[in-house]
Amino acid sequence: MTSKNLAVLGHPIDHSLSPVLHAAAYQVLGLDWAYGRQDLTEDQLDAYVSTRDDTWVGLSLTMPLKYRATELADVVDEATAITGACNTLVFDHETQRVQGFNTDVPALASVIRESVAGAPEAVSIVGGGATAVSAVVAASRAGARSADIFVRDTNRASNAVVAGHACGINVSVHHLSDFATISRNDVSITTLPGPVGLDLSQTAAEDRILIDVAYSPWPTSRAQQWQASGGRIVGGLHMLVRQAVLQVRVFVSGSADVALDREDEVRTAMSHAVGLGALFDVR
Repeated sequence: MTSKNLAVLGHPIDHSLSPVLHAAAYQVLGLDWAYGRQDLTEDQLDAYVSTRDDTWVGLSLTMPLKYRATELADVVDEATAITGACNTLVFDHETQRVQGFNTDVPALASVIRESVAGAPEAVSIVGGGATAVSAVVAASRAGARSADIFVRDTNRASNAVVAGHACGINVSVHHLSDFATISRNDVSITTLPGPVGLDLSQTAAEDRILIDVAYSPWPTSRAQQWQASGGRIVGGLHMLVRQAVLQVRVFVSGSADVALDREDEVRTAMSHAVGLGALFDVR
């Protein structure tokens, strides 16, 4: 049997744990699939995608490639259509089509739902990139009716506002410096890279949760400050594992809705591979 190929693409990409996660999954499933990583910028993505031969199953995409990847897809799922960003491309070599999926949205929606008792009324989201846009849609799917977006440049939040309108959630945009005075929501989500420092401690409280999608380095300084100020934190590994499980579903079956054979074993293996003992834990 010919070995199949997959890879995660982005810039930078050395920190990615996706190869570890996917290797664990394919070992459980008994698939001879090789999953690597490739440092690519937006201007290099088109050529890379167009030169994949029929041994390639698909690709995972991270920053800054998610918007451009959507443009390269011939057909996309609903989450990609709403956000304009996809983190998964699948090659259908028989039809010569590329399919685009956004597994960040359902993964983060499940994290939000499990981090609170019932649906949150509103969420605060820090950042304006592709993951922040996915966070808006995820918040809507988790039952939130409104979202406050906090960014350094308010012009960067336009995609999040458009996505909010599309999925029926009210989005308000604020400057990042106003977070401490405006944000009083029970759930806050920060979508910034791990090394970016940010003091959110003034808004932390015992009944408030910070979902930090970063996982390297972990804990981030902002998560440490939040926890030290009495708030609860959910680390980025929870979202990472969940979206990776959905990616494996897509790569194996072509659908994020079709459960894997031995999926519980796959989830456990992937979680343990990145040092996550329990699939969900609010500290």
